[in-house]
Amino acid sequence: MNDIAAMSGGTVFFRPVKKLEGRIAVPGDKSISHRALFISAIASGISRIEHLLVADDTMSTVNCLRMLGVDIEIKDTYAVITGNGIDGLKEPSDILNAGNSGTTARIMLGLLSTRDFFSALTGDESLKTRPMKRIVTPLMAMGASLDGRDRANLLPLSVRGGKLKGIHYSMPVPSAQVKTGLIMASMGARGIMTITEPVSTRDHTERILKASGVDLKSWDSTVQLACAQKPLPLNIAVPGDFSSAAFFIGAGTIAAHSDILITNVGVNPGRTGLIDILKSMGASVELLNTRYEAGEPVADIHVVHSKLHGITLDDRKLIVRAIDELPLLAVISAYAHGETVIRNAGELRVKETDRIKAVVNGLSGIGIKAKDLGDGMLIEGGKVKGGSVSSCGDHRIAMAFAAASVSSEKEISIDNFDAVSISFPEFINIFNMLRHA
Repeated sequence: MNDIAAMSGGTVFFRPVKKLEGRIAVPGDKSISHRALFISAIASGISRIEHLLVADDTMSTVNCLRMLGVDIEIKDTYAVITGNGIDGLKEPSDILNAGNSGTTARIMLGLLSTRDFFSALTGDESLKTRPMKRIVTPLMAMGASLDGRDRANLLPLSVRGGKLKGIHYSMPVPSAQVKTGLIMASMGARGIMTITEPVSTRDHTERILKASGVDLKSWDSTVQLACAQKPLPLNIAVPGDFSSAAFFIGAGTIAAHSDILITNVGVNPGRTGLIDILKSMGASVELLNTRYEAGEPVADIHVVHSKLHGITLDDRKLIVRAIDELPLLAVISAYAHGETVIRNAGELRVKETDRIKAVVNGLSGIGIKAKDLGDGMLIEGGKVKGGSVSSCGDHRIAMAFAAASVSSEKEISIDNFDAVSISFPEFINIFNMLRHA
């Protein structure tokens, strides 16, 4: 076993390995965990959630909901939520804090807009720079009153809601977070809510709501439902997080010798764009034992070493299906033969950090030529020499470059690696299970 070198002042040193081999499982899906918590909070009765992701982001949602009077008990990864319906939410006695979680912030704004009490929502320094107007604008059109910095575009934001009406809203930017925030707002509104996206995004919210008895319709890129429906309590197990599994999928394709099986991973079609992209680059990635759990498709994922070639990726639908994995894809492209070009990915600039800039700078730091294209990147495949990378405090940047270390000539050091606690606290332990000298 080739353990990762010890942390030093928040920096972790990742050594190359001779092979990656083994069977692993990843923590519960972050997106589904958030949504299951929100929906359980507004149901009337006791919900039980198994395999909940316990990480900084999901705990931000838990803490905010507790401040609204929701009783949530968590032991290991098992959660019991006692909801009193949406009318049972209480005015918070202090400012709600979404931490680093954009999902928490945008869905919470939708939930808060249903109530006629006063609330205020903030986040950490990174979240305070992320755009909120995309959810604020439709919520105000529904009848909520929101205000904050930059004309209510930036946290902190104040909210006073109630007396909402359903609207037909065409989203200018595809966002599953915004869609979910508006669906959450519809639970305390009257009339009909219709949401149309420019490109369909992940449908975890729709699937969980259907499991809780809510009647909604979806077609093309549109979701429609009657407002003021009352979800029933949930009893579900959260599948493994595909975005967490992705780092081992990527590492497995570039390790000199690899044979990895990742069990019980959620493979919702809205999330698995990376697999389609990697296959187009020549990767060997198989879905085995496909089945359904809690309305979500689940499978075991088998990965072995592959020889990759560069591609041009500019399909907007595919970009949306792989948006969280694009930093990893760009880093893995350093091992592909030829150039890889990624376009139509400007959304990466308004994530936890400017992910285009962070990836380009990181690739340059390990000996790979890369160019910022404004809405994407150009990566020239070559030899990854190793070196130092700044994670910019972004969990996905940190783990993407950790994956790249498996076949680098020398070790890769990554600063602020503790940022992975946002979504995947167990990353290093699980990575060490696969690494062999």
